[in-house]
Amino acid sequence: MFDTWVLRRPAFFILPSIVIIVALLMSASSPALSLLSLPQILTKLKTFLPVSYFNTPTTAPLSTLSTTPSVSSTTTISQPPKMPKAPVYFFSHGGPDVQYNTTHPVYPILQSIGKEITQKVKPSAVVVFSAHWQPENVGPDEIHVNNAEKTDLIYDFYGFPPHFYKATFPSTGSPSLASHIISLLAKSNIRARGLSRGLDHGVFSGFNVAFPPASNPLAVPLVQVSLFNSENPQAHFLLGEAVQSLREQNIVIICTGMTVHNLRDMRLAFGQPQPMPYAVSFDNALKEAVEQPDAEKRKEEMARVLKRPDARQAHPWMDHLMPLYIAAGAAGGDRGRQTWTMHEASFAWAQYRFGELPEEK
Repeated sequence: MFDTWVLRRPAFFILPSIVIIVALLMSASSPALSLLSLPQILTKLKTFLPVSYFNTPTTAPLSTLSTTPSVSSTTTISQPPKMPKAPVYFFSHGGPDVQYNTTHPVYPILQSIGKEITQKVKPSAVVVFSAHWQPENVGPDEIHVNNAEKTDLIYDFYGFPPHFYKATFPSTGSPSLASHIISLLAKSNIRARGLSRGLDHGVFSGFNVAFPPASNPLAVPLVQVSLFNSENPQAHFLLGEAVQSLREQNIVIICTGMTVHNLRDMRLAFGQPQPMPYAVSFDNALKEAVEQPDAEKRKEEMARVLKRPDARQAHPWMDHLMPLYIAAGAAGGDRGRQTWTMHEASFAWAQYRFGELPEEK
C-alpha cells in the first residue's frame, strides 16, 4: 500500500515522506540507531521504499535545484533592438533677419527640418555649435561649453531695426550634459572648460524658424559648444569625433554656419540677377566632398576643398564653414547628404544631414 501511494505522488510529496521516516528511525527505542551514518539510514529506508525508487535516476542532484529557469545551450536570448544613432545636422542659418523674412525660400526649409527633428528623431537633447562662438583671448586649442541652465540672448549684430534686439528664444540648458561634454573632450585631449554664456544669433535666429515656440517648441535641453578660435579643419573634425558618442543617447548635434559666406561682397552682389560665381562653384564642390560615401575619403576631399582658388572668395574667414567640419567628424562613418541649397548674391544656403532618420513606427 505504501509503495503504490508514494509512487503515484510527485516528488514534493515523496521528499517530505522520507524526512518523516528518517525522523521516526532516529527516535527509535534503540540508542544505537541514533548513531547511524547516512548510508546506514538509507539502507534502513530500503525496507520501506521499493528498490525501483532507488534505482531510478533523478533529473538533477538536490544541490542543483533552483527556482531560476534553466536556459538550454540552444536557446537564443533575444536582445532589445539597438537604438539608431541620432542624425547630425548642418544649418545654413543666414543673418538675424532670417526669423522675420517669412517669404525667403529658406524659411519653409528650416521649418521642415525642425519638424523632422522634433517629430521623427525626437531627441533627448540638442547640442549646437555656432559659427558665432569662437572663444576670444584664448589659444587656438581651447573649447568653451555653456554650462548654464538659464541663458540670455546675445544680439551680436548691428544696424538692424529695433525689434531685432527684442527677439526671444526660450531654452533650458543642462549643466550635467555640459559636464559630460567636457569629459568627452578631455578624453580626446581637447582642453575645455564650462562657463555661462548667452545664445548668439547663429543659434536663436535659425532656431526661431526651425523650432518656433508656439507651434514646434524645442522642449529638450539645449547646450551650446564653441568652435576653436582657428581655421584648422582637422582640429574641427577631431572636435566632432570627440562628441559623436552623444548620438548614441539620441542627442542631436546641430552645427550652424553658411556654406558660402562673403559679407564683403554682399552690397555689390545683392540686386544682381545672378549670384557671384564662387557662390555656385564652391558650394557645388563642397557638396561633392561632403557626399563622399567613404568617411576617410570625405575627410580628404573636404580638406582639399579649402585649397581651391575660390575658397577665400567663398569664405574670407572660415568661421562659417568650420561647423560643417564638426558635423562631418561627429557623423563618423555615416554618410552626408545635402538636403537643399540656394545660391544668392555672395552666399550659399546648403543644408546637410548626416546619418539616417529612425524608421517610422
